[in-house]
Amino acid sequence: MIQYVLSGILLATAAGLAALRLRDTARLRKLSGQMEDYLTGHGGTIPLSLKEDTIAQVENAAAEMQNRIAVSEERFRQEAQRTSDLTADISHQLKTPLASLRLFCEMDGSAHFEQQISQIERMETLISSLLRLEKLCADGYELMFGPCDLRKLIEQSWQQLQPLWPDRTLHMEGEAQLRCDGKWLSEAFRNLLKNACEHTAEGGQIRVRLEQSDRTVYCTLEDDGGGAAAKDLPHLFERFYRAEGQPSGGAGLGLAIVKEIVFRHHGHITAENTAKGLKFTISLPVLDLTKS
Repeated sequence: MIQYVLSGILLATAAGLAALRLRDTARLRKLSGQMEDYLTGHGGTIPLSLKEDTIAQVENAAAEMQNRIAVSEERFRQEAQRTSDLTADISHQLKTPLASLRLFCEMDGSAHFEQQISQIERMETLISSLLRLEKLCADGYELMFGPCDLRKLIEQSWQQLQPLWPDRTLHMEGEAQLRCDGKWLSEAFRNLLKNACEHTAEGGQIRVRLEQSDRTVYCTLEDDGGGAAAKDLPHLFERFYRAEGQPSGGAGLGLAIVKEIVFRHHGHITAENTAKGLKFTISLPVLDLTKS
C-alpha cells in the first residue's frame, strides 16, 4: 500500500514539475518575443512582474533595460535637438558679418580685392560645410528614402563635376538598385568623385564598380592618383584632416560628410591604397524596394 502511495506522490510531483517547466518555458518564450518586438520597433513596454521566482527576475531585468534604453534615447534626442538649434543659430549669426565683409571689400576696391573675396568665399564654404556636418550628425535632417538606381545617381553626380575636370575620365561597371535618400547619397558621391579628381593628374581615370547581393550593395571607387601615405589612411574621414598632397583650398570636411551620410544609410565605408591609387569601398544594405 505504501508503495502505491509513494508512486502516486512521485507521479504527482513529476507532473507538477513538468507543468512548472512548461509554464516557465512559455513565460521565457513570451519574454523573448517581447524583447525581439521591442528591438525591431514593433512592440510596447515590457511590464514588471510581481512574482517572486527566477523568471520574474529575468522579466524585471528586461523591463529595466528597456526603461534605461528609453531614457538614453530621450536624452540623445534632446541633445540632438539642442545641437541642431545651435548650429542653425550659429549659421544665422555668421552669415551677416560675412556678407558685410564682402560688401566692404567690393566698396573699397582694394588692390587685393580678388584675394579678399576668395578668402571670404572659403570661410563661407567652411562654415556651410561644418554646419551641415554637425546638423547631419545631430539628426537635424530627415532623410527621405526611396527606390534608386545607384548607377544613374553616380553618373548624374559625375555630370555635375565633369565641366570642372574635363580631362578626367569616369569608367563604370555593374548595376545596383536600393532604397536611399537620393539627394544626400548624391552629395556623398560628388564628394568622393571630387576628391578623386583633385588627386589625379591630367588624363587621370576614375573607376567605379557596383555589385549587388540579396542583402548588400557594394561600391568601389578607385583613382590612379598614387594613393595616400600609410600614416594618413586611418585619418582620412576625420574632419579638418589634410593628407599629404591635398589641395590647400578645401575645407577638409568632404570625406567626413561622406562617412556620416553613409552611416545614416546604415552602411560602412573604408579607404585603402592600391597599385595605382586610392580606393574607397562602400557597403549599403538592400532595404525593401517595394516600400514607398
